[in-house]
Amino acid sequence: MTNIKAVNDRLFFAKRRLEELQRLNNGDIAGADPRDRQQLIQEFFFHLVGAIEFLAQVINNSLKLNIPAEEVSARKVFAHLNNDDPIKPLLDELYPQTHGKKLPPNSYSDKASHFRILVLRHWVCHHGDNPFFFRIGSMPESSLFLDTRDRSLNGSQKPAIDELNHFWKLVDSKCQQIINNLKKRACL
Repeated sequence: MTNIKAVNDRLFFAKRRLEELQRLNNGDIAGADPRDRQQLIQEFFFHLVGAIEFLAQVINNSLKLNIPAEEVSARKVFAHLNNDDPIKPLLDELYPQTHGKKLPPNSYSDKASHFRILVLRHWVCHHGDNPFFFRIGSMPESSLFLDTRDRSLNGSQKPAIDELNHFWKLVDSKCQQIINNLKKRACL
């Protein structure tokens, strides 16, 4: 049975990889060995989204949704929650529908950030591609693509490390809100 420790462990592992990425090549991501950079960014997204996926198992078990463990996904748990359940909108924000959808209009909103987390995770973990946009002679030198599926959008105007820290904080905050809600219900 998946428990909250597994969720928090994944968040911890993601934060550790983020800190290692920040220190990589003395903070010069663009000049770092591409394999080292790729390994850290893949592991960051793997663990960050893994926390959400483990959280879906925790919700399923805690609320006795009776979804077979091998079929649990954040979207499936979302579909099984009552519309008035306060966890439902948080889970929807954590794991938005991205397939066939465009990046939300405000690329820097929390909604777009959650969308980008899933798209970036898919890109780096399933395609093994570089999610970084590098600029020579302008700032930020290293940013993330706004949408790796459409490289014509170019890179974010924010430094990659700043956005990655923001992504981690968003996921951690919503995971903790859901965990606290489950604790208040005496489900955990």
